[in-house]
Amino acid sequence: MILGGAVMFLLQAGELFASNRTAYFAIVGPAIGVAQLLIAFGCVGLWSDHAFGGGVLARTGLALAIVGLALLAIGNIFEPFVDLALFYASATVAIPVGFVLAGIAALRNHTWHGWERFVPLGVGILPFVILPVYAAGNVVGEFAVGVWGLAFVLLGWAELREPPLEPVRIDGQPRGRRAR
Repeated sequence: MILGGAVMFLLQAGELFASNRTAYFAIVGPAIGVAQLLIAFGCVGLWSDHAFGGGVLARTGLALAIVGLALLAIGNIFEPFVDLALFYASATVAIPVGFVLAGIAALRNHTWHGWERFVPLGVGILPFVILPVYAAGNVVGEFAVGVWGLAFVLLGWAELREPPLEPVRIDGQPRGRRAR
């Protein structure tokens, strides 16, 4: 997740120095998609480790974010070849909503401590702050999307700083024959 966020930031920020934005993103768009896949793989790690708790809110939020990141990555990888506006629109909703849900679960479950507790919620809220700037369609909007990549770097760093959780035991499942 750290590598994907850093690459996403560098490639999005590189647009500041591009003379032709369309040509730049035609070349760099697939690499940004690969970086977003790396972020999605990091989120799969959070999901499988029950990093925000094993509850429905945390698992649903992370699953929504993972699907959104996959859609965004596919949209960026195939952008030079076909217009996938529906993928971008779906990802624009799924990723922030998923991280807001996961962030609320992290706060409620007290699974992370210190400043790390607020990072997942911040990753979810940041796109709502960035969206008006991005909608303006200028260079600053693309740079703001790169800053969102730095938020994923921070999320990966927070994940590394937190001690591993105890395995989640799933109760309520029959384990054998019932006593008579």
